[in-house]
Amino acid sequence: MTVYVDTARDYADRGLRFDSYCHLLADTRDELHAFAAAVGMPRVAFQDHPWRWHYDLPAVLRPRAVELGALEVDLHAVGALLRARRASARPA
Repeated sequence: MTVYVDTARDYADRGLRFDSYCHLLADTRDELHAFAAAVGMPRVAFQDHPWRWHYDLPAVLRPRAVELGALEVDLHAVGALLRARRASARPA
């Protein structure tokens, strides 16, 4: 199983707590929650959705995520992961 982190994007004009965020994703929810906790993300920051579940990770925590083993991916890889999740979430 793998944890993924994508490129940070700037949200400075949105009035959020941090100016830049990236997505933290994993192959399973349990793995994602455990990894997010290890990086310092509170569970309340989890973005729950049937197939787009993830954490919006402040860019300041991205180096720690990579240090702990998160695989750096681009938006195309994130899209592929989410499309696969969506396909598996559909009823047969």
